[in-house]
Amino acid sequence: MKNLFYNKSSDLFPNVIPQSGIEKFIQFPLIRLIIILILLAPSPILISIIRDVFNKIFDATLSLYLGYLLDVLLIISLVVIYNIYTKTVENRKAHELSFHKFYTELGVGGALAVVVITFFVIVNYLAGYYSIEKFNSFGNVVFMFFDQLKVGFIEELLFRVILFKLTEEILGSWSAIAIQGVLFGFAHSGNPNASIYTTIALIIAFSIFFAAGFMMTRRIWFIFGFHWFWNFFQAGIFGIQNSGHIQPSLITPIIDGPIWLTGGDWGAELSIISIVILFSVSLYFVKIVSQRNQFITASWRR
Repeated sequence: MKNLFYNKSSDLFPNVIPQSGIEKFIQFPLIRLIIILILLAPSPILISIIRDVFNKIFDATLSLYLGYLLDVLLIISLVVIYNIYTKTVENRKAHELSFHKFYTELGVGGALAVVVITFFVIVNYLAGYYSIEKFNSFGNVVFMFFDQLKVGFIEELLFRVILFKLTEEILGSWSAIAIQGVLFGFAHSGNPNASIYTTIALIIAFSIFFAAGFMMTRRIWFIFGFHWFWNFFQAGIFGIQNSGHIQPSLITPIIDGPIWLTGGDWGAELSIISIVILFSVSLYFVKIVSQRNQFITASWRR
């Protein structure tokens, strides 16, 4: 795991010494949070408008494939805008989006997701709770590959790279882990089949896992790879509901068993299998982060 480490926590701090009241105001983390969100907002709006235009002027197949291109362009635009923000507002390189060890971290994150979700399916299959009803069009796989590419990147950019990092600057690492975890959990509370239990499961397992994974590398690629391939394989391949959503999939399964094991109508995130594995991995990540002195204390104690 040592090859996953590179950035120090201090590398992501602004390289600015405010000289005036305006500069101090701009450099306050909450204000920078608002600034970056305002800068990023036009991209998904513009892409959505272009997508609607394509749907009107092209046939369904062509507009679908052009939509995949738009998904990639959206991510590229967000990366470019974020780099411009860090250079102009924080006077530093966007280390958290640097491509150092890009393939390694993306691959390790994706592979870990595939292993965990496949293990979940195998356990439930052997227990008689997961069976295959039918196979669907491979087009569903392509659609979910690009759809979850977009979803995984945007959620990790917002919750970990932006929200977690800026909260951490003020309140320290532990408080930031808690805050982003609660917000990430409740951000999914409006999903179909959501409950207080699904929210708690997301906070305990996934939110801590993603935060600790980000702190290990101080880059987005490991957690993005995991998020992308978790959603893609869970929903797009195995046909398991993705945080309550039924989505296009290669397999239409029959899932019938205890909710604590199968996750029920919410998905694998509610299963004790996922919760125990990811929480255990999170503790391992926290240990490594602590050993490397990557935890940050609150600003008034620094």
